[in-house]
Amino acid sequence: MGIVGSGLIGTSIGLALTGRGVDVMLADIDTEQVKVAEVMGAGRPWHGEAVEHAVVAVPPHAVAGELRRLQRAGIAETVSDVASVKARPIVEAVQTGCDLSTWCPAHPIAGRERGGAASARADLFAERTWVVCPLPHTSPAALAATVAIAHACGATPVRTTADRHDQAMAALSHLPQVVASLLAAATPDLATGELALAGQGFRDVTRLADSDPGLWSSILEGNRGPVAARARLLAARLTQLADVLDQGSEQEVMLAVRTLMAGGNAGRALLPRKAGAVSRPWAWAWVGVVLADRPGQLGALFTAIGDWQINVEDIAAFEHNLDAPAGIVELAVAPDIVDSLLDRLAAAGWTAYRRS
Repeated sequence: MGIVGSGLIGTSIGLALTGRGVDVMLADIDTEQVKVAEVMGAGRPWHGEAVEHAVVAVPPHAVAGELRRLQRAGIAETVSDVASVKARPIVEAVQTGCDLSTWCPAHPIAGRERGGAASARADLFAERTWVVCPLPHTSPAALAATVAIAHACGATPVRTTADRHDQAMAALSHLPQVVASLLAAATPDLATGELALAGQGFRDVTRLADSDPGLWSSILEGNRGPVAARARLLAARLTQLADVLDQGSEQEVMLAVRTLMAGGNAGRALLPRKAGAVSRPWAWAWVGVVLADRPGQLGALFTAIGDWQINVEDIAAFEHNLDAPAGIVELAVAPDIVDSLLDRLAAAGWTAYRRS
C-alpha cells in the first residue's frame, strides 16, 4: 500500500503496518520526511508504483487534490484519508470531479503536539478510535480496506457521517486546541518570576498549544462554522461567569462556581473509558498511591494489584517532583472495589487514599 504524507500520522501508520508485514511505500513533498520515515522503518519511497490502497495523510485543504492526483494516475485501487475535517474535503472532491466510489473518508483520533516523521510511533493508534465516514458512493472494497487498516493499526473503527464527525470534532478537538492556545498566549502578561509558578494543571491544559500552526490553520479554516458556533457559546458562558465574579454576591459566586464545577464533573463522567465504547453515566473511582523514590516501586505496585486480580481501568499523569522523596500515581478502578483495594494496599504496606 502507499501513504501520501510522511508526517506524524502517515509515518505512524507506516510503522504500525510494516510491523505487521505490510509492504508500505511513502511519498511526501518534503523528501527529507520520507528519508526519516524510511530510516525509522515505516516503509520505502513511493515512486508511483500501483498499490491496492493508498492513505492520504495530508492537511484537510490538500485531501481533494491528492485524491484527484491518485485517481488520474490510476495507481491506487482504493483510497482513504486521515483528515480531522470531513465535510469540506468531500465538497472539494465533488467540485474537482473525483470518483467518490473508490474513496472512504476516515479520521484516526490520535496525535501528538509534535509533528513530523521523527515524532511518529508504531503504537500511536493502539486502543484509539478510527472514525470511518463512508459516502453513499463508497464501494464495499474501499470501506473494507479502510476498516482493515484501522484494525491493523490497533484502533477501533467507528462509523458515522461527515457532518456528525465535524460537529463532534469542533467540540472535542478543535475548540480545545483554540482554548489551549489562547491560555498559553496570555502568559506574556506575566513576569518571568511569576511564570515559574505554573503548576502541572496549567501545563496539562496548555499542552496542545505546542501544536503545528500550519496544520491547525488548515483544520480550523476547514471546520470554521461548527468551531465558530462552539466558540460563541463558550464565550457567552465565560462572559456570564465573569459578570457574576465581578458583580455577584458571595452566595451568587459560590453557586455559580459550584454549578460550573458540577457541570464539568458530569461532562467528564460521560466520556467513554475505552476507544469506541458507549459513554457511561458514571465515572471510575480514583485511588492514589504514594511511591517511594527508589527503583522498582511502580512495577511492584502493579504486580501486587495483578496478583489480587484487580483491573486498573486508567492511570492518571504521574505526579512527581524531582526533588521530592516520593511521587503519587492515581489509578482508576471500578467504584465497588475501592474499599477492598485500599485495605489490600494498606495491608501490603502501601500508603493509599481515595481521591475525592
